[in-house]
Formats: sequence, C-alpha cells, structure tokens
Amino acid sequence: MPDNRNTDYEGAAQLTVDLVDHSHAPDRITDAILETLLEMAGESDVNVWLLDAGLSLYGLAQLYSRYEKGAGHRRARLYGNYELGRLNDES
Repeated sequence: MPDNRNTDYEGAAQLTVDLVDHSHAPDRITDAILETLLEMAGESDVNVWLLDAGLSLYGLAQLYSRYEKGAGHRRARLYGNYELGRLNDES
C-alpha cells in the first residue's frame, strides 16, 4: 500500500528543488533557502539530502508535512505592498 500522506507537500518540495537548482537563481536566495532547510531538518531529524543528488523530494515533502502550512503567496503580497509603499514615500 503506497504512502500518500505527503502528496499534498510534493508540489512545494518540487518547487523548492526547482528554485535551488535553477541556473539563474541568485546565490543569496538559494543560500537562504538551504540554510533554512538545514535548520528545519536539524530540528525535526528529517533527512532532506540525497548523496550526489542534492535535495530529496520525498524528504522535503516529509519535512514540510511536519510544519504549519505556509502562506507564501499572501506574505509575498504583504511584503511587496509594504516595500512599494515605502518606495513611494521616499520619492
């Protein structure tokens, strides 16, 4: 019987891997993501790494399932609106 408990998180895991592995992603962004994943994985004892392959989709999905669901799209709009307002106030 397959383990389908983490299927909701596989999409987020795939997007994370795609961003980290993308050749045009700035190092500062990928470093921040990898540092955060190291911290999260260390706190939960979930292995998110594959030898010679980098990030494990299954491990990331398992890790994400242990944490509260994110609201990145909402947070991106919130931070974006703040930054645009700040820039408008400066000009």
